[in-house]
Amino acid sequence: RCEVGDDSPQLPRQRRARETDEGGRGLFLVNRLARRWGATRLSTGKVVWFEMATRSQ
Repeated sequence: RCEVGDDSPQLPRQRRARETDEGGRGLFLVNRLARRWGATRLSTGKVVWFEMATRSQ
């Protein structure tokens, strides 16, 4: 399980990036590659996490 945190209380949302956009593809990639992912609000911001499948899964 990998977790990344920041101090923003706003939960992430997946969006559709245009070809010319420099950002906006992170959750698209996580959603395509991870077995599970989610986000949790904390008193100091949030944590976004994901789990990758192992070879045996």
